[in-house]
Order: sequence, then C-alpha cells, then structure tokens
Amino acid sequence: MTDNNFWEYLKEGFLSLIYPLSCENCGQPIRESKGYSICDDCLKLIKLISLPYCHRCGKPFSREVDFEEGALCSDCLNKKHYFYFVRSVASYQGVLRKCIHLLKYKKQVKLVKPLADLMIDYLSGCELINISEIDLIIPVPLFKDDYLKRGFNQSGLLAKQIADYFSVTFSEDLLIKKRANLSQVGLSKEERRNNVKNVYSINSARQEYNISSLLLIDDIFTTGSSIEACCKELRKIGVERLYVLTLARGV
Repeated sequence: MTDNNFWEYLKEGFLSLIYPLSCENCGQPIRESKGYSICDDCLKLIKLISLPYCHRCGKPFSREVDFEEGALCSDCLNKKHYFYFVRSVASYQGVLRKCIHLLKYKKQVKLVKPLADLMIDYLSGCELINISEIDLIIPVPLFKDDYLKRGFNQSGLLAKQIADYFSVTFSEDLLIKKRANLSQVGLSKEERRNNVKNVYSINSARQEYNISSLLLIDDIFTTGSSIEACCKELRKIGVERLYVLTLARGV
C-alpha cells in the first residue's frame, strides 16, 4: 500500500466513524467506507447482459426465441451504422441505475473504480475486441459548461481507468462537444437524432491522427443517437474500426 493509499484509507475510516454511510440500495450500514454509498453485496447484484442480443448494436433479444449467431435487430437490418458494433455491460436498472445516479449527480466519483472494473472484466472476456490492437480509447465528451458544472465527465473517468488498465493511449480532447443541447431524456428517436445533429466535432487543434482502431466509451446507451453522432465525426479522420462499449444499456 502506497503512502497516499494509506492516508486515504485512514481518512475514509475516520469519516465512516463520524458519518456512517448506509447503502442506497438495501439500507444496510456500510462497515468499511470506500467513498460511495453502495455496499459490496449490492454491487454483486448488478445484472449483466448476456446472449442473445443483436450482433451490431447489442440490443438484448427475447430468451424465448432461438436466434442464430450474428443475428441483427430490425433497426440494424435497415440502417447502416458508423460504428462496427456496440456492447453494453449491464442493464440500466436497479443497483446500476443507482450507482450511475450517485456518480453523476451526487459526485461519488470513487464509484468509478468498481464500475470501470465491470467494463474491464467485460473487455477481458470479449472475443470481438482485441484490446491489444486498439490504438486509442476516448469518451463521449461533455460540453465545456456541463463539464465545469459537474466537475468531471463520468465517461472520461471510466475510459481513463480502462485505458490505464490495458496500457492503451487515452485522449479526452480528440472529440469535442461544441455546443449544448437538450437532455435526451423523454425525447423520441427522431427528436434524439435531431438533438445531437452538428453537436460533436473533431478537435481542430489535434494535428496528427493516424488512428485505425478506436474504442469509444460512454456510461449509458439508450437509442444510440449520441454515439452515432460521435462515430460519424470519427469516420471523417479515417478511423476504420470503431468499437463502442457502454457501462449500461437502457431497458
């Protein structure tokens, strides 16, 4: 244990004595605080997504139907995507939904570690992504005003943890969000597409690209409009293989 980790451990222990945390999910006291209010037992309840799902966008299929390997959903059959494929680790519900809310709105940034570990475990077992061949890992960006208001980009924190673990180059400024837009919550698919139109762009300050394989990280996949908009821009600089991994998938 490094000196920094040791003092951090002591600080968390001291704070847990004065301000004991209870788990936001089950209500039980958290005996050993790690800086967030979800207990280890509840983290284990996060429901991971498993087959069957769409080969292209990762949309879960009904388990009552016998789908062939590589099957596509109706959306992917009728639409050409800018990404190669999207995968999501778990469903956006229950414990994971609480975790993401605590991270984004309660600023419990230490949740990044266990949540990023879920994504790292997924990548370690994913046969479709050879992480050693990824040139760059980047997050879906936040608009600068939103970044300043929140103090961090949750997708950027997750992406950095993943990049550091696999020793892959990380960038938080290749792709930028150049203007604010409405929240995607409650919008129809068409409204979501229009809402992200001309919102993202490649950072003109970056001079050298030479990126053939890229992994884009986001916290939640809902309709995929933001991700499509990002990938469209990344295609413009010649990225050939565009993989997307999100922590959660909207249900």
